[in-house]
Amino acid sequence: MTVKPAEYVTARAGQDTRSWPTPPDPGDLSRRLVARRTELRLSLNQVAGRAVVNRRYLEFLENFPGQPDAGTLRRLAAALRTTPAALLGAGGDAPLGRRPGPVGRLEPLSLAECHRLLVPGGFGRLAFITASGLMILPVNYLMVTGTIVLRTGTGSLIAAHGDDQVSFQTDHLDETMGSGWSVLIRGQAHRVLQPAELRNLRESCDLRPWPAGDHDMWIRIVPACVTGRRIRTP
Repeated sequence: MTVKPAEYVTARAGQDTRSWPTPPDPGDLSRRLVARRTELRLSLNQVAGRAVVNRRYLEFLENFPGQPDAGTLRRLAAALRTTPAALLGAGGDAPLGRRPGPVGRLEPLSLAECHRLLVPGGFGRLAFITASGLMILPVNYLMVTGTIVLRTGTGSLIAAHGDDQVSFQTDHLDETMGSGWSVLIRGQAHRVLQPAELRNLRESCDLRPWPAGDHDMWIRIVPACVTGRRIRTP
């Protein structure tokens, strides 16, 4: 008879030597728990004791995707001297990219994969040339019909270069899991001035820049070249 994982969760530590019913399939939380426990050089028993959770349940969380309740997650974070947000993958104030040594292999991304990663929108960097040199500014963006769309103020530096050749880059990095990706776009930007196009963007795009103030100028970037790379752990 196949035993469900929940039955293992309730088993007492040290009294159940049965194997898991399926091969391990760690999720993101699993990898972060293991990485942090390994970093602190703590055993399963030590973390389980500090967090007041069943050792077998902790072992399950380290081997299979799980969704511990808020109280359990807080206790695990305290036991591992971190935060619930960090265990769930949220960014922190610590600088990224300080992990020593190679962590994985670099792979090129296909155009379709680049588009898939861009579609949700979010946060990126816009680069263009000014009279004083290269300028790179953070922006919120959306991808609309294969183009990058952003909003800015009429008198902003971005608006002043809204019809220039530009580069746009966005990425994601999970240092704990040693993985990430980056997509770079080079192309022509233009200020959206045609009334029908402007109306369509205003009605269909929920694009809300983080900085306060007016953002009445819409900029569209038409890609001429799209490249991307991903780093994966072995």
